Parts: sequence; structure tokens; C-alpha cells
Amino acid sequence: MHAYIVKTGDGYLYPFADDVSLTDKEDQAGHFLSMDEAHRVAQGRGYREGSYEVLAVEVDERRLIRQ
Repeated sequence: MHAYIVKTGDGYLYPFADDVSLTDKEDQAGHFLSMDEAHRVAQGRGYREGSYEVLAVEVDERRLIRQ
């Protein structure tokens, strides 16, 4: 199944304690269900289009289950 991650010049976005933080490790990046969701999160953190990339990745569907 496809999911989307956000890569910025500062690192990959990942959810942490009801917020979003950064990691250098792609495998720790937060997985978003759609490109739109990934763009909204990146822009909500102050990144402008062109300063980040939304990358499609193949993931196990169980990793996308949200609590």
C-alpha cells in the first residue's frame, strides 16, 4: 500500500506527542494517507511549497492504522 512521507531540508516529519517533529531517519518518518494530508502538515509547520518534498513509499497497511 502507498503512503506519503515529507522530506524537508531539516529532516523527515514525524508525529510526536500530538505534534510533528523531525528525524534524520526515513524509516521513522510519519506516514500520511494522502498527498494532500502530507502537504497540509508540512505547510502547517511553516514549510512553503518547494522547500519540502512529498515522497510516495510502499508500507505495510498495519503501519497506517491510526489510534
